[in-house]
Amino acid sequence: MNNPSENKNPRVLDTSALVHDPKSLLAYSEDVYICLTVLEELDNLKERTNKSVSADARVCIRMLEDIINGHSAEEMEAGIPLPSTETAKRGRLFIGIDTQLDMAKELKHGIGSDADNRIINYALYLQKDLDKDVIIVSRDINMRLKARTVGVMAEDVAVDNQISDIDLLYTGVQAFKGDLFDRIKSDKDFKVSGEVYTFPISLFNDEVQPNMYWYDEAGHIGRISEVTDTEVFTKLLPRKQEKVWGILPKNQRQAVALSQLTDPYYDLNIILGPAGSGKTFLAVASALHQVLELKKYKKIVVVRSRDFMDDDPGFLPGDLTEKSMPLLAGITDALISMHSGDNNEGNISATVEHVIERANIEFTSMAYFRGRSIDDAVLIIDEAQNMTRAQIKGMLSRGGKNCRTIVLGNLAQIDDKFVTPASSGASAAVNVYRHYEKGSVLIFDEVERSSLAEFTEKNM
Repeated sequence: MNNPSENKNPRVLDTSALVHDPKSLLAYSEDVYICLTVLEELDNLKERTNKSVSADARVCIRMLEDIINGHSAEEMEAGIPLPSTETAKRGRLFIGIDTQLDMAKELKHGIGSDADNRIINYALYLQKDLDKDVIIVSRDINMRLKARTVGVMAEDVAVDNQISDIDLLYTGVQAFKGDLFDRIKSDKDFKVSGEVYTFPISLFNDEVQPNMYWYDEAGHIGRISEVTDTEVFTKLLPRKQEKVWGILPKNQRQAVALSQLTDPYYDLNIILGPAGSGKTFLAVASALHQVLELKKYKKIVVVRSRDFMDDDPGFLPGDLTEKSMPLLAGITDALISMHSGDNNEGNISATVEHVIERANIEFTSMAYFRGRSIDDAVLIIDEAQNMTRAQIKGMLSRGGKNCRTIVLGNLAQIDDKFVTPASSGASAAVNVYRHYEKGSVLIFDEVERSSLAEFTEKNM
């Protein structure tokens, strides 16, 4: 069955579509239209006694605010570019005024919902104004039937409106098919100075910048050190990967990740991507390597967002670490996986406990981070997609002397009703810190956990 989002006609989103899935705003490659009637309905819904509906309406409003903030009424009517990346090209968002339009004769004497009729009328107006078909996206079956009856195409919200990190943000890496060096016409087209190669900027995408990485199918991996108007200066990484805490990368993005996580130049690493891509596993391995083997840091501090304990750890038995452990199982699972060479379960458990003690691993809560300064440590911030911009700012300002901060997250698994992919602190961190001289960004696009995990990430 064809994916509805592949239809290239402009979309008119109604209220039910937005409330059902606010990511509908970012699900289409063509222009998206929202009329004033829809905004009024969202405003009414946010006051509903049904907390689920009102929360969904508020999420929609926040996401729209994140996109249109700073734009004038004229710009909203002329179209605001929606965030696009190399893998996900999007059109513009139009906010139209439909309340001044004359009602079409087909709807003038309708006895149904006045709001539905105004939205359909707006779609009819757009078809005439644009001289092309438009499509109403709605969860309301009857509205879709009415729209089709008066000559406007209509469809349900696509089931797979899953917006991944790689579709929404700067990825920090570019993949090339074949051998990148084969694209060079002659040896004179690139200069070699030590380990630095110079390539024409035309070979790279629009996101190319310093501290961005690239790799090709021939096994070359490079880090970009400088970008001019015509050239890209890049340093090749060693082709033979060294083990980090006994771990070897399973794919080229993991190789890039390990290089970033162990490069002493960086003090901030942001790694996002689907569940099972190896984010946590690689972060923990690199942290153990630098604490126990290189002795560069004295401890590992792990904090996760967002769980019930972010506001108050409550009265669970035990100290803060014991209360935190069940909610930081992703970290302990990674430790168990790394040290599973011994088939004796008791030995594995004892080894993990020994590693936690030797590496001085501290599991803590966001609630107790205010005012702290983390020195001589690797700070791992897990599940950052559920953080707000203010929370991520507070966390990233905790780093003290000799502190490496690692931010992990997956925008496809936001659990907080009041955080959207556009407003997430993880998104803000990527957009801001991609320009930080000592920071790296990487977004994974592969799942290494299992075929089930990979299928779930792609289809749920």
